[in-house]
Amino acid sequence: MKSLRNICVNVGLAILLTACATPYDTEKSFWSFGKGFETAQIAPDSWQISFVGNTNTDRALTRKYVMLKSAELCQKAGFPYFTFTNEQTYRDSVGQFGVGASSSNDLLWGSSTIDKETSSIVEVTGLKSNTSNTGARVYDTNYIIGHISIED
Repeated sequence: MKSLRNICVNVGLAILLTACATPYDTEKSFWSFGKGFETAQIAPDSWQISFVGNTNTDRALTRKYVMLKSAELCQKAGFPYFTFTNEQTYRDSVGQFGVGASSSNDLLWGSSTIDKETSSIVEVTGLKSNTSNTGARVYDTNYIIGHISIED
């Protein structure tokens, strides 16, 4: 009976933790269940940023997170402007597995839910000026940081 109570408490805690959108300051790790940000500098002026959100993190929120993270990285490196050289956003179905106990105290394994994950991978390049020969849109880091709110 005690193990059933422990299972119920753990399931309740897991449900509580997944009830909100993935927070902005989450770094991808084992403890965040693979959700959050991962950044890698790929050149002196460029970064690859990936973000994976949970079911409650939609494409619009994912885009805001990635835009703000790009502006912060570029500002910290001394680039007042930036552009995306590559951008991909997906909304994928992901199976979740659960555990249950039968009346004979045997553990039962099975698929319990299907969740949607939103993921985005971008390559961002910092720029010293507001002109770009690539024809891509150029963003002002200070404007993005001052006008994108993740508290909405």
